[in-house]
Formats: sequence, C-alpha cells, structure tokens
Amino acid sequence: MTDNTPAYPAGWYADTNALGTERYYDGTAWTNETRPVPIGASPLAEPAAKAPWYKRKAIVIPVSVLAGLIVIGSIGSAMGGGKGATTTADTKAVAAAPVVEEDTDAAITVPETTGLTAKEAAALIENAGLQAEFSADKGFVIDRDNWTVLSTTPASGAAAKTGDTVVINVEKTAAAAPSTVPEVAAPSAPPAAAEPEKPALTTAQSSAVRSAKSYLSFKGFSRAGLSEQLTSEYGEGFAPEDAEFAIAQLEATGAVDWNQEAAEAAKSYLDFQGFSRDGLYEQLTSEYGEGFTPEQANFGLAAVGL
Repeated sequence: MTDNTPAYPAGWYADTNALGTERYYDGTAWTNETRPVPIGASPLAEPAAKAPWYKRKAIVIPVSVLAGLIVIGSIGSAMGGGKGATTTADTKAVAAAPVVEEDTDAAITVPETTGLTAKEAAALIENAGLQAEFSADKGFVIDRDNWTVLSTTPASGAAAKTGDTVVINVEKTAAAAPSTVPEVAAPSAPPAAAEPEKPALTTAQSSAVRSAKSYLSFKGFSRAGLSEQLTSEYGEGFAPEDAEFAIAQLEATGAVDWNQEAAEAAKSYLDFQGFSRDGLYEQLTSEYGEGFTPEQANFGLAAVGL
C-alpha cells in the first residue's frame, strides 16, 4: 500500500501485502501498525480498482466491428444499385453468429508428491508447467532436502492450468532414530529434590503469551518489534511487564528463534519489492523498521542470498 490512495476514514483495513493481517490507516496515510484479523470480524477492504480497458471482456470489439460491416455494406448497396451487396438476411446471419472465446490453457494434473523431499516435489511440479510455493507450520524452508511433503493445495490429481501455483505443505524431516545398541546403565543417582510448584499464570500473562505466539505465526518479528506490537495502543495494549513475561516465556521454552524471524522478515520484504543488501539491512535493523540486532539481520540476509 502507498500514501497515494483515495481518502477514507481512519481505521483498520485489510493489508493486501500480508494475508490475514490488518494495517492501520490514520485518515491521511498508512502507518506501520499491523495486527492479525480479529476472529469473527469482517475487515474493511480498500475500494476495488476498475480493470483497465485491455483486461475487460473482448466481446465489445467484435460487436463494434460487426456494426462497421453493416454500415459499409449499406453504402456498397447504395452505390452498386444492389448488385453484389450484402443482403439483410446475410447481415442477420452474421449478427446471430455467436462469438466464441477460445480457451488456450491446457489442463494439467497436479502430480503426486506426498512423502518426497521439498526439492523433489518442486522439480516435479515445475516440470509439469506449474509454479511451486512452500508452506510450513514452523520454520523457514531454505534447505529443501530437509523437508518432507505432507500434501499439496490443490491436491494431487486435481486439474490445473499452465502457470497456476501449487502450495506444497511440508514439515521438517525427523531426526534419525537413535541406535538400538543397548547401553550400560549408569549408576542410579539419588532422587532429586522436588521442585517447587510453578505459580499459575495471571489472566493477562496467559493472554499475552497467546497473542505473542499468534503474531509470530504469520510474520517475522524482532524481540523489540514484538514487544512494541504487544504494548502499543494500536496493537494489543498489554502492560510492559506482561509483554516482557510473554516474550521471556517463549524464549525459555524455545518457541522463538530470532535469527529465523529475521530470515522470515527479509524474505517478506523481498517478496514485496526489490532491495539492495545495504537497504534491506537498514530496514531490518532500523528502529523505524523491524529492530533486529546486526547479528540477526546478517543471518536473515544470508538466508535470502544477500
């Protein structure tokens, strides 16, 4: 989205650059504030742009040509005294002839790829004349040999057209099974002292943890960026201590990897527009951008080949 859009009231609108996301419009310009689409809500959509003339139905041109033929036929009939002129019956026959739009897209069957590596599946799909994209519940698909295909959308066997996109749903390949050779049992250690029972989370802390996980599931965030999103009045509005508790909880349980978040953010920016390495580094590290550390930003740049 750009600032050169028609004026409309301030509020949350669907972000066309990130599916399932809303961006805040302050009445004059788009802000950097985003949030997931609330469950059950109907996000406001930007007015649909009118299709350019060359993308509209081609039926208008044949009709105008037909009208021209009728006028030319009438002039020829007047000048030639009716000899060799197009008759009224012939004109009606031409007008009644249906205009047939030929479908030049050949049907393609989506290949079966379940159980293959992401690399093998992408090769099969692209060789069939289709485009391949990856979808994973967690992680960033970089080394395609380490991911296994669960399914595709549309499913294998479905009909598609040349150039259609097939989403490959993958999961990280499981680690090798441990050795079955029995090991010598180590001497039993004395029983450890029972750990004190962990205190129950407050309602605010529990809500902050859930919100943090939700944001990380659809966009790459730095630690500072996620804290800002949780505490901002345009975001979730949690108290700073509850937001810090939620982020620390994710770090302690290994539920977040800031390097991987930087890689995901770098890919998202490159999908949106072209960046030089220095330009993308500035966007990832700037306090007005994503707020990643230099080490995290360099990891993200390397992940996307910059």
